[in-house]
Amino acid sequence: MPLLMVKKRFFEQYESGKTDVVLKNVQPQWKNSRVGDEAVLQSGRENILRKRIVKIRRGSLARILKDVNYKRIFPDARTIFEARRMAREIYPEDEEFMAFELV
Repeated sequence: MPLLMVKKRFFEQYESGKTDVVLKNVQPQWKNSRVGDEAVLQSGRENILRKRIVKIRRGSLARILKDVNYKRIFPDARTIFEARRMAREIYPEDEEFMAFELV
């Protein structure tokens, strides 16, 4: 059961159903995650949400944004370039990412 810490604004988007894909940099604690696992999204101490993983994608940011509609990750982004910029603000140095599609 992976624990995915997210910023409050993203947590609210997952909670409302506005977005259903969590983008994370590759970390050892997420490498063993499997389809069907329950993911726990947490923001602060109080905000906890449980969702089931239906698909996991792994690769470069460009690959993930190509494979997954960027609006599913960053619904406020107007273009794919803006989505890439938003991802780089969160993960400026990382090269490998995981995208968890949740229901």
